[in-house]
Amino acid sequence: MLTLPEKSVLLVEDSTLTRFSSRRTLEEKGYLVDEAASGQEALVKAKGKGEPYDLVILDIHLPGMDGLAVLENLKRLPEYRYVPVMVVTVESNVAVVKRAIELGAVEYLCKPYSVEELARRVEKLIGPGARGEATPTVLLHKVLRNEINRASRGGLNVALVLARSEGLGRGKIVECARQVRRRLREIDTVIELSRSTLAMVLPLTGKEGAQVVTTKLDGFLPGKWSYGIAVYPDNGKDGEELFAYAGAALKESWEKKGPGAPAQQQASDT
Repeated sequence: MLTLPEKSVLLVEDSTLTRFSSRRTLEEKGYLVDEAASGQEALVKAKGKGEPYDLVILDIHLPGMDGLAVLENLKRLPEYRYVPVMVVTVESNVAVVKRAIELGAVEYLCKPYSVEELARRVEKLIGPGARGEATPTVLLHKVLRNEINRASRGGLNVALVLARSEGLGRGKIVECARQVRRRLREIDTVIELSRSTLAMVLPLTGKEGAQVVTTKLDGFLPGKWSYGIAVYPDNGKDGEELFAYAGAALKESWEKKGPGAPAQQQASDT
């Protein structure tokens, strides 16, 4: 059985209590968490890690080197150019937040915050953590079920987009998913289904809106991509029917483009 890919987080925070509660919450969600109590320690850990962290959570107010200086130095490292950084500050100082964004931060969180809010922001930035027996397909169907339930009560649409690339591999598909999350709405969900396939659940979106999304993806994703779109309720009354419809549309698109991989490998490949 597949497990969700492990996502690693570097938590940079000088408060022992805050580090403990944040780490415990994120580890319960399935993330791998390393800690740093100072800016210098954070840079040492970032440089010494074989593979870059998937996310850095960085407190602005640190002893010695402050968070902005850490962020500036971190973004000078080529391997961290596209790694998302969420800064944490005790006050919503507009000038500080603006400077952090200029230096490459993609999110900020004001203290005091709840651990539930922290976990929600982390999942939005890098997706869910590993959860033992859960598979990406199980997670996708759970998300679809929840969104369809909401849509059915309001007579609304939900779009499912399956996107498949030729020959990217696991490491690249995770990076592609990260880039997609940064560009879609907060209410949208992006899941890495396999080494070559992403799934996107888009609430309040019909077919035309989903096609706008695929055009946007083609503008920044590397390589050649094929897409399959299914919309609730037009193409299915539940998640299983939507997934089957989108999978068939993806296969048809894949075959028309004539990539090197066998046509029968679809969204469920591993």
